[in-house]
Amino acid sequence: MKENILITGGTGFVGTHLVEELINQGISPESIHVTTLNKKPHPFLDKVLPETNFHQINLTEPEPVLELFSLLSPAVIYNLASFSAPGLSLEKKSLTLSVNTNIQLNVLEAMLAHTPQARLLSIGSGTEYAQSPHPLTETSPIGPRNPYAVSKATQDMLAHSYHTSYDLDIVRVRPFNHIGEFQARGFVIPDFVYQITQEIEKGVKDSIHVGNLDVRRDFSDVKDVVKAYVLLMSQGISGEVYNIGSGIDISIQELLEKLKSFSSIDFPIIIDEDKKRSGETDVSVADISKIRALGWEPTIPIDTTLKRIVQWWRNQ
Repeated sequence: MKENILITGGTGFVGTHLVEELINQGISPESIHVTTLNKKPHPFLDKVLPETNFHQINLTEPEPVLELFSLLSPAVIYNLASFSAPGLSLEKKSLTLSVNTNIQLNVLEAMLAHTPQARLLSIGSGTEYAQSPHPLTETSPIGPRNPYAVSKATQDMLAHSYHTSYDLDIVRVRPFNHIGEFQARGFVIPDFVYQITQEIEKGVKDSIHVGNLDVRRDFSDVKDVVKAYVLLMSQGISGEVYNIGSGIDISIQELLEKLKSFSSIDFPIIIDEDKKRSGETDVSVADISKIRALGWEPTIPIDTTLKRIVQWWRNQ
């Protein structure tokens, strides 16, 4: 009897790459189920997953989540679904907190009720940590600085509490910034690439408008990140938390200069004060020693990732 894999938010940016990785590792598409809030044609998933494996569901409502777990009895759960826009969370504080808290609570309750022997990967965030000039370890102090980060810390602590209180098999991760195809605008790299490929290169605009270029972040290719997720589901220790990142910080200025070099058109960079976020962390970089000890290593160079993203946007 096949074991069902459930990926909440599976039609999103990371979920799409996770489905691809699972299939590449030999998992049958028939056993992979994804949730989606609004079912619409998907350029990749519709080609690889059976139509019956898409489940249109509002995960913030408890009853539909309980029904889905009763129907599927998933043995493996990747809980990717969330309101995942740090910048927008400053404008939609209540929505961010309520959506992410309720999704996590409902998934954990459904797991407790119907699949207490399943294994769940709980997705936190590197933004949970307090600011530090040093690489952040899993034991670094927590100090979220925006509503999104607070909501991810809440999800993280809920997962911890259900593991300790009910002995549920839960592995927690705190991924740092990850980028790749399918990532929507509202994040720094797709915002930059959209302006370059869809506006400047098409003659709509002659300059790029940006926010704070001085901050330094830890960027990974989403394809490396989903490999880490799959590895942790087989080798991660239940109840433990693992950072996922590159272990290298790079400034937004450096990233923009790389993207600019990939375009045949020269253009000025305009600093837009309205694009700057309040309370931004100056530098954030992961210490990835813990997951490295399990054999995972980021493998895709940042230039390779950026070139792939640029080409994907040019094809849109």
